[in-house]
Amino acid sequence: MNNPKQTKTAAGGSRRRGVGISAKLVFAVIVSAIIAVSALLAVVYNRMSQTLLEKSEEILRTTADKTLQETKAWMNQTLTMLQTQRDTIQYEDMDIPQMKKYIKHTVGKNDAYPAGLYVALTDGSLYHASFVPGPDFNALVKSWYLDGLDSENFILGDVYFDEDSQSYVVGASGVLKDGKGKVRGVAAADVYLNSISDIVSNIKIEDTGGIFLVDTRTDTIIGHRDEALVGEKLSETDGMYSYAEKQIQAGKMGLNTYKNNYIEIAEVPGSSWAAVAYVSRTEVLSELNDLTQTMVKVSVIAILVLTLLVVIQIRRIIGRPVKELNLVATRIAEGNLEQTIRYKSRDELGILADNFNQVTIRLRDYIQYINEISDTLHEIAKGNLTFKLQNDYTGEFAKIKESLDEIAVELNTAIGQMSISSKDVAAGAAQISDSAVILSQGSTEQAAEVESLAGHIGKASDSVQNIAQSTQKASSISREVRGGLLESNTKMQNMTKVIKRISEKSNAINKIVKTIDDIAFQTNILALNAAVEAARAGDAGKGFAVVAQEVRTLASRSANAAKETTELLGETINSMEEGVSAADDTAQAILAAAGMAEEMDSLIGNIADNAQQQAVTAEEISHGIEQIAIVVQRNVGSAQSSAAASEELSSQAATLRDLVSKFRLKNE
Repeated sequence: MNNPKQTKTAAGGSRRRGVGISAKLVFAVIVSAIIAVSALLAVVYNRMSQTLLEKSEEILRTTADKTLQETKAWMNQTLTMLQTQRDTIQYEDMDIPQMKKYIKHTVGKNDAYPAGLYVALTDGSLYHASFVPGPDFNALVKSWYLDGLDSENFILGDVYFDEDSQSYVVGASGVLKDGKGKVRGVAAADVYLNSISDIVSNIKIEDTGGIFLVDTRTDTIIGHRDEALVGEKLSETDGMYSYAEKQIQAGKMGLNTYKNNYIEIAEVPGSSWAAVAYVSRTEVLSELNDLTQTMVKVSVIAILVLTLLVVIQIRRIIGRPVKELNLVATRIAEGNLEQTIRYKSRDELGILADNFNQVTIRLRDYIQYINEISDTLHEIAKGNLTFKLQNDYTGEFAKIKESLDEIAVELNTAIGQMSISSKDVAAGAAQISDSAVILSQGSTEQAAEVESLAGHIGKASDSVQNIAQSTQKASSISREVRGGLLESNTKMQNMTKVIKRISEKSNAINKIVKTIDDIAFQTNILALNAAVEAARAGDAGKGFAVVAQEVRTLASRSANAAKETTELLGETINSMEEGVSAADDTAQAILAAAGMAEEMDSLIGNIADNAQQQAVTAEEISHGIEQIAIVVQRNVGSAQSSAAASEELSSQAATLRDLVSKFRLKNE
């Protein structure tokens, strides 16, 4: 069973079918669509997530601000009520009974501090509507008293847990004065934080997000929708609460990020409290994730629909034309050129179809060209050179036509010239045969004359050989004379060098004598100076004067001896110079004699060489005459051979004429 993925070629083989162009285009479109949709989804997701995160940040800030405003309003309302009640006691300058009565009157007036107002005076006495202090109770050391003593307005103190009410409360206190402005003590109240929990418990951000209040001084949660966390210290918890505590202690208010949560931290003005709003990033982006999943599903469906439409269009626009082109190309490859593509279009495939049709027409023309060329070559093989190509060759075949036309011209010319040459060769062969007979007769006569000439040349060669030997002996004697003269000249030159060295040494001695003369002269001057000094010295210098006189005498004798030595050396040097001059003259005379001997030797040598050359030449002439005799004998044989060859050449020329006559030339 045939493999559907293999197709047969024109040569009978098979090749493996690759991925079709339609599949490649579909794949490219699908990949492009996936990339485009993915990029679009990524941009949309990124933009929407950024928008939602910014919106969640804004919600956190708004929620925190709202909580701060509500908390501030609650604080202002509570503290304003307390300040009003304190001012009433202060402005009316109530005495103790009046103050006690008024304190009882404040009980239950405000839900924030249902126990009412209480007062601690500077003497340590405490006035409370329901609390009776023990003997060890000292209000003056309480933190609410110390804080309120320095505050004109009511301020909130530390948060603590009240065992009686089982609730978290915060002390609010402010200074209490009399009518004259003198400090009487501190007015205070225990403010319950239930209202704070009510405020934050109603705030919900997404599903799990919310807000809580923290007392930053005690690190305690004072308001949370989860009442179990109220009173817990942030530093003793973990996760987001521990992170919030670190940020608060570091003073990093505003938006913070912890893992998957956004946290907004804001201070409550006028207190040591802080509001912490939080929300999960996952919850913020949950709707976006759902939307993204929906968009992905829709995109997948859209890509599938687009792929289906693209497949249909590609099959209609490309698949069918390409299939038809492939079918026609296969038939052309199998040798069937009677093919025409009927697909018409103005696109690239239409142009390709037209080009295929043109290729088919051109191949038909090529087959006609090949057939005509084959017939022409067959005619040439039969000797018909009168052919003429009828088709109008185009492309590369035009060069073949030109080459065949040139071959026809060249062959006609060559064969014509061969015909003429064959006739000329026949005529020339006859002439060569006649000349060979005459040459043979002349060569026989020359052979006899050459033998007679060889005998005379032999005698002349012997005479020249005797002359050459005599001149060689004379040349040898001349060379011996010249050698003796050159040796005498060498010895004379050596003697001249010795005399010159003696002269140089004499000059050196003369310089030494001159130095001695100079020393004697200087010694004489020194002795004269010494005599003068001795004369100046008087009797003490007489002995020195005698020595100086002796020195002068020795100096004079040395000078005279040096002078005589100089004169003798001068005469010696003059004599040696005369000897050198005479030796030079003798050497020149010897050299002149040696030169003449050399010239004579050269002349004798030339005579010997010429005689030798004449002997060699005579011998060569004798040998040449022998060679001439041999050549003459060979010429006799060659003349006979030439006569035979000319007859053979005439026969070959006749054969060539027969071969040339078989060709049909255009000019015949």
